Amino acid sequence: MLKDILPAARFLTILPLPGGGKLLAERDITRSAAAFTAVGLLQGVLLIVVELVAGLLFHPDLALWLVVLALVLISGGFHLDGLADCFDALAVKGSGERERDLSRRLEVMKDPATGVMGVLAIFFVLVLKYFALQSLSHSSYAIYYSSLLLLPACGKWAMVTAMYRAQPARPEGLGRLFIGAVGGRELAWNVAALLLPLLAVGWLLAGFLPAYSFLFYLLLPAGLYLFSRLAIAFGRQKFGGMSGDSLGAVNELAEILFLLLVLIWLRLSVW
Repeated sequence: MLKDILPAARFLTILPLPGGGKLLAERDITRSAAAFTAVGLLQGVLLIVVELVAGLLFHPDLALWLVVLALVLISGGFHLDGLADCFDALAVKGSGERERDLSRRLEVMKDPATGVMGVLAIFFVLVLKYFALQSLSHSSYAIYYSSLLLLPACGKWAMVTAMYRAQPARPEGLGRLFIGAVGGRELAWNVAALLLPLLAVGWLLAGFLPAYSFLFYLLLPAGLYLFSRLAIAFGRQKFGGMSGDSLGAVNELAEILFLLLVLIWLRLSVW
């Protein structure tokens, strides 16, 4: 898996990394999915650094906006673009003919222009992330910073599980390199990359919350997996399968789901 981290980071981020000018073979791109969650953890570390530095220089609210901005810029808005395309496609009115509707939605999804629904989707996703993180910032430092660490990783985990189970909506595009092509090897490495930090965080927070709270971190991957399966079923109904844009939407929505689940868990733990 270690040899997949650099290709995965080059694919998922715009960070200046060694070998950036080298084109990867399609098989190497597919195999790099094994390190997607690990790259998400590295992104989480960068978010913590941004928060610490910005927190020293600016008002906490501005610092938090800079964290959200960093989350977008690190990936070059890659996943947000997919989210916007998906919501634009979903705005297509149905004609009553399934095949015609599927074809029309896929055409809209490929259109480089962003419509009103796409803009609104980006707006609400960013606002939801900001206010969810703001709510978490009022909890303990351990909970807040562990959430920043895990946030991108959970999005990548949901995306990889969708790749593993889904079927491609169309034969072309970047999505075909992953959807239905990711196998047990890639999934297993992502499971390990998520479970190990989750167990570590659960152990770290054991002193701040009731003893049963560690169960949240054990159940979190199952919740994200269920979300991925629902996204696959929804994509099959609306688009005839999953696409690269669908995967971007899964990543963005899974990040919001993670933040909301943490907030619910904290509320229940306080009770």
